[in-house]
Amino acid sequence: MKSVEETHLRATNGLLDHAAEELCPSSELSDARLTVLEAAAAVAGGWNLEEFWNLFGQRRPDILGNPLPWADKVLSSIADTPIPVPLALSALSRELIPTAQQRKSGAYYTDWRLAEQLAAQSVPMIRTDGLWIDTACGSGVLLTAAAMTLPAGNKRDQVIRDKLTGADLSSRALRGALLSVASLTNDLSAVSGFAGRLLQHDSLASRNTWAELAPIGAALIIGNPPWEKLKVSRHEIATGLGHVRHYGQGYEDEVDLARPRAELLSYIEQIATGTRLQGKGEHDLYKLFLELGIVLAADDGILALIVPAGLIRSQGTETLRNELDGASRELSISVIENRARHFAIDSRFKFLSLVARVGTGERMPINLKVADRTGALPAEPVRISRAELRAAREDMSIPEVRSSEEWNLFARLAKDSYTVGDQSGPWRPTYRREVDMTLEKKKFLRTPDAESMPLLEGRHVSQYRWRAKTYQSGEGRSAIWRPEPLARTTLKTQWFIPVKSMQAASAERTTRPRIGFCDITGQTNERSLLLARVPAGIACGNKVPTLAFPEGGADREDLFLALTNSFVVDWMMRRLVTTTVNFFLLDSLPLPKVDENSATGRELVTLARSISAAESDPKVNLSEIGRLRARIDALVASIWDLRLEDMELVLRDFPLLDRRQPALDDESRSTITRDAVLAELADLYEMQHASTSRLKYGQDKGAIPYIPAEYA
Repeated sequence: MKSVEETHLRATNGLLDHAAEELCPSSELSDARLTVLEAAAAVAGGWNLEEFWNLFGQRRPDILGNPLPWADKVLSSIADTPIPVPLALSALSRELIPTAQQRKSGAYYTDWRLAEQLAAQSVPMIRTDGLWIDTACGSGVLLTAAAMTLPAGNKRDQVIRDKLTGADLSSRALRGALLSVASLTNDLSAVSGFAGRLLQHDSLASRNTWAELAPIGAALIIGNPPWEKLKVSRHEIATGLGHVRHYGQGYEDEVDLARPRAELLSYIEQIATGTRLQGKGEHDLYKLFLELGIVLAADDGILALIVPAGLIRSQGTETLRNELDGASRELSISVIENRARHFAIDSRFKFLSLVARVGTGERMPINLKVADRTGALPAEPVRISRAELRAAREDMSIPEVRSSEEWNLFARLAKDSYTVGDQSGPWRPTYRREVDMTLEKKKFLRTPDAESMPLLEGRHVSQYRWRAKTYQSGEGRSAIWRPEPLARTTLKTQWFIPVKSMQAASAERTTRPRIGFCDITGQTNERSLLLARVPAGIACGNKVPTLAFPEGGADREDLFLALTNSFVVDWMMRRLVTTTVNFFLLDSLPLPKVDENSATGRELVTLARSISAAESDPKVNLSEIGRLRARIDALVASIWDLRLEDMELVLRDFPLLDRRQPALDDESRSTITRDAVLAELADLYEMQHASTSRLKYGQDKGAIPYIPAEYA
């Protein structure tokens, strides 16, 4: 997948390659392109190209002909795009590197729209003296965007001359940063000042250099640091060696990891020694750069970074979150999904635009913006009291709420609850990943024998269902699975595992029924939390972690199943999850205060068991199952004292419901599930509500609630 920026610049890139080959046929392509782009920057900035080359030693002796006519063509091509010329020059200056190396370095280049947004938000906040630093600047798009927020002339030139500062590992990247910034001014003396502060080094290994360069701290730390966990991946090494394979496939040849691991451990020791905010687990480059930014920022300085969304929700970033909370007087966070194709990665990937004023003094509420499903950010932020956030989320993870109404509801539900992992609450489950689908794959069988059992995978599991799909063919991500209707499903797996090859604790766990969940999910899926009761005699792969409740029996398990498959609890999880329900997130999930021995608890247990028993029952009445599920959702809402308007707010977060059900007259989409839940809740409260008649009309049309589109 290409980013929007790449698409806009496709023609210009082709033209630039042609120019580079004609003007510098004996040069490496990246160097030749930079030569042409320097000529384009000269035309845009209004300075003399020969003087620039003489000042900065960039002239290539093998250049053939005059590059300025080509520069005019390049600039004309850029003019046909929505990208401002200086930012386009920065984008075109990026080094041409293979995809595998790009992923290894975490070098996902900054889209011009993000650069403009981050600069526009951060630069006007600056009110202290000091450098404007990008510690991993690449070809300088963020430094260029920062300078562009100032009007052309003396003020901009002064910032370029005295403040803009960048560092990168690549000399070619720094050459691109120089020409991009140079295109903003006709004063080459200002560009010369900037060139003196372009440093070719690893910023994480050069903390002393930064301390000397900015002894009182930086007025602005701006950047999009590399996003990459520091670990050795067999898949990435194999693809880097030229193997063509899908993630999850087996390996025909062994891949030697010893040397890459030794090199990585040496590098980690070099850059992580002395850090204090990295938390547990694997080191991640963006976390290291964020800690460096907090340290480098001056008192009253501005920290403006683009980082993965894991910062506000992961267990491994809790220390960083707490430090950021304590160090920032003002904190604005925008949560953005890659739907607008800012990066050439999965459109579901989420990242943050983070702007903080570092320093002591009164701490203002957090300003939070969460992009909608089109990728657009709201005009006004949700203001979240830090004290209220701490009360709702002890670890300071930030729920993705899009309005004050959502935040108020989330805080209210969190207050009147026990989290799953609360040691003073009733749940406190033990988790287990029974079989590792990667490390134990050599043990698997395609054909079962008398001493093996079927291996359940994440695709099998849906709400109340452990046989929701059947395996058809293929392997890994290319495997084909078929959704099965509730009444006619059977278990069909692609793997079996010998019981004697399993770890003892895992084998023992399979001797009894337990609750399992699919840990791969998404906020914008039809449903996000998918839990089912898994019977004895079935092993669960690592994408179906299982839970046991040492202090509760089957009743507690089925109560947990009813609560976690409800819309309200699912809505809470959707505020917290991106693509994976890990143990940390599930432990932090609030559940309403209800006991399995109470009247409501006993009813929920009975309902959950009836729904679970319906799978593979040829006589099942789907409408009746829908009624039972609506009853569960209404009961869970009532435990939390949700009003009908609260439940309407919750249900608005599930727009993919009922896509395959017949709609009411003059309506484009069925709302049968929404109407069933609201009608049941209104009946519970003995209230009149329009959903009651809508439910009847929908049923008359043949609509059935709670039927996922792929199973309809």
